[in-house]
Amino acid sequence: MKLPEYITPEEVARVCDDIGMNNWSTQKDIQVSIADAQAILDSIDAGDMKIDVEELRNGLEVELEHGTMFPEYNVTNNHPILTAMIVMAHFKESLDYYKRLEVAEIEGDMYKAYKSGDSKKLAAKYSKLISARLALSESEAPLE
Repeated sequence: MKLPEYITPEEVARVCDDIGMNNWSTQKDIQVSIADAQAILDSIDAGDMKIDVEELRNGLEVELEHGTMFPEYNVTNNHPILTAMIVMAHFKESLDYYKRLEVAEIEGDMYKAYKSGDSKKLAAKYSKLISARLALSESEAPLE
């Protein structure tokens, strides 16, 4: 079933302009800048959550997969506020959601490399896993 386009590129461009950020409506491979993440953070209600702008930036880059990255599954058309709402819903679950996701994705990639016998890729992914687990561990460490 072909769904209608609920969020138009024009609406995305309008919102980007309204909040003073780069226009995401025409970009295919978006690297979210800290400035854009901050503009979005300033435009949404984070409630009582203490959101780190770098964590938001990372989450936005991940959740843009719900936009034009995969045209057949495009839900948001790269709308920055809708994308941020997806991120915020995950932050409600856990503020280190994206660190956990990164570990899980790397572990999945490692399994695929192992199954295919690609020891070079497995070693490269293992190195990334060490860094990702360290970042996750640091976010879990109790504050003193």
